[in-house]
Formats: sequence, structure tokens, C-alpha cells
Amino acid sequence: MLSFYPGPSKVHPEALGYIQEAFEQGIVSINHRSAQFERLLEATFQELHQKWNIPKDFTIYFVSSATEAWEIVTQSLVRKKSIHLYNGAFGKKWADYAKSVAECHEFSIGQSLAEISLQLGPLDGDTLCLVQSETSNGTGQIIRRNDFQVSDDALIAVDATSSMGGIELPWVEADVWLASVQKCMGIPAGMGLMICSPKALNRAKELARATHYNDLLFLEKNRQVFQTQMTPNVLGIYVLYRLTQQMPTIQEIHRATLGKMKLWTDFWNQRNDFSYLIERDELRLPTVLAIQGAPEKIEKLHALCQSKGIELGKGYGEWKNTTFRIANFPAHTIEDIETLINHLKNDL
Repeated sequence: MLSFYPGPSKVHPEALGYIQEAFEQGIVSINHRSAQFERLLEATFQELHQKWNIPKDFTIYFVSSATEAWEIVTQSLVRKKSIHLYNGAFGKKWADYAKSVAECHEFSIGQSLAEISLQLGPLDGDTLCLVQSETSNGTGQIIRRNDFQVSDDALIAVDATSSMGGIELPWVEADVWLASVQKCMGIPAGMGLMICSPKALNRAKELARATHYNDLLFLEKNRQVFQTQMTPNVLGIYVLYRLTQQMPTIQEIHRATLGKMKLWTDFWNQRNDFSYLIERDELRLPTVLAIQGAPEKIEKLHALCQSKGIELGKGYGEWKNTTFRIANFPAHTIEDIETLINHLKNDL
């Protein structure tokens, strides 16, 4: 099955070799308090900093998922109130997780974050929670700190679950970035990343909350000695390390992602029976394309793809029956895309 599902999605073909390598070298059995694991974690941090152009003073943590990172933001970083701006199901879920401290503002899929911020005016929360890549509807947002009227010491936390590792991200424009690995990173599900600025760490130290096993202070204490606070997904860390080693820089990956997305838009621009859910080009996520159409046409499309051994993403939430989604992750090759396009041209 060739998966274009927007997560879990196609795994990098090279991952199988690295999984086998991990078994052969005993990586999957190493103690997470051992010197061998510490060397692996340190090397993984170095590769991610270099290849993804993450600032040197930003810190990287491995957690179970992006969902866990939502909770860490609330329990470790929010003083009194978080402000949540969202236009899709996953942004709403994040707000629901933080409902005890959250002030929520939902906006339309036709608006940018800058536009809704201008409309709302000054925001009095101490932590602003945003979604850069809204997987449910394929919205992609530009993150700029100056677009928001917040206090100077406010933190900005960003969910980049469907874009981290697939496009360049403006790290310094926010204080917390979070994602899961089963999308652009192209490895099996079961792990997430949380990347924090010095400002975020200072907030955690100020609040000094250490009541949960995964509070940021515990994550940082262990990171300083290249360990984790829990027994981690060592296999996932190893495969991510080896893949990042052999992958090009994020600048090159970004260009390739945009080039592959152009293949898709060139194709869908010629169709009259389907249209883009996100009409404004600048608001379309380069890594997840959402297409809308009549439910019966979409049902036929899924049946066709299944018969060819191809899986597309179904619609999500309020767009469940009227849209489908196509992942455009680094693991997807031009040949993969051309295979699907040729089937759609000839049989749909």
C-alpha cells in the first residue's frame, strides 16, 4: 500500500534498513541511562540542530507525541491564561486539553493568523498557542511574533505537527515548537518532539512546577546529561538520527516540498469537478493538500485508489464527507506522485 494519508503516512524506505541495523547492533536493547544511549542522544541533537537549522540555544526534547507536548505547555509554562487561536479540529483539541486555563478564539479557514490577530487586538494571556500546520483542513500559517499584540514576556507555542521536517520553520518567532514523527519525519508513529527557546526554559524555572513526570524542568534536567526522564523510544530516536544524517538540509527539503506540491496544483488546477478547500494560495500547507468535491465523487476516488493499492487521507471533522487530503511529505517521491496522478487521469 502506497500511503498518502497525512499521518501516519509513508515511512522513508531507508528506515527499514536502519531498523534492521538497530537490531543487529543491539541499539534496541540499550539502557537509557547508559553511556551508549547518551552518545546516541547527543549525536541526534547535533544532527537535528545542523540539518534543520535550529538555533544553538534552543533545546530539543523527545516526548511520546505532540499531544503530550500540548499538556507540557499547559502544566509547565502557562502562568494563568493561555490564548488559543485556531481554525481546525486539532487546534480546537489543543484548546480543549487546556480548557482550565484557555481563552479560545476560532477563526475561518479563509483568514491568516495576522488577520485574526489584528481583528482581536491586544491579547492578555501569558502564553499564545497557535497551529502552524492544521492537518484537518490543510491550512498553513506564517508565524511572526510581531503579528500579535501580546506582552513582551508572553510565550508563543506552535503546533507544527504536519510540517516539522518538511519545510523551513522560523524558530526564533516562537518559544515552543512541537510535532510528532509519523508525518514529515517519515518514521513509524510513537514519538514526538518539543523544541524550546531559552525564554521558555526561563518561564519553566520561574514557575518551578515539578508535579508531573514530564514537566519541562525534569525534561531539561535529563537533557543536560543526554538522557530522558522516562524510558524512551530508543528505536525511534535511532532511526530519526540515521535518517537525518542521510537527508539533505532543511532548505533543500523545503525546495523539494514546494516542487512536489506544484505537481499537485498543476494537476488539480485542470479539474473542474474538484476544488481547493483552502482557496488562498498563501494559506495552503505545502505538506498536506485538502481537496473538496461532491461526496459521491470522493467516495469513487477512494475506491479507485484502494483498488490500485493507494491510500488517501479522508476528510476530517466538519469536512469529513466533502474533502479528502493528500500528504506531500519528504518520503513521497516524484515517482509516487506521478503514479497517483496517472491513475486519476486515466480512471477517475
